[in-house]
Amino acid sequence: MKASPNTTVVGFVNRNQQVNLGLDNPNGTDHCQSVYALRCDRVLQDGNKCGHLYGANGSDIHRRLCPKCQNGKPGLPLVRNYV
Repeated sequence: MKASPNTTVVGFVNRNQQVNLGLDNPNGTDHCQSVYALRCDRVLQDGNKCGHLYGANGSDIHRRLCPKCQNGKPGLPLVRNYV
């Protein structure tokens, strides 16, 4: 997916290889924020992508690290099923 200058656009990929899958929940945990679903597309040592799914406030997308493979903050719960 191609990166976009707007972090809340579906398909945005941040510098840590976290992909925005879109708006998940309009009730974020930060002031006036919504929760977006992110997927980690970081390639691991075994050659597979991490694939971890988690939620993040829109204001955090640009700097998020994966909670599973990059020691990032725990993700917010997702409302929708992305599997």
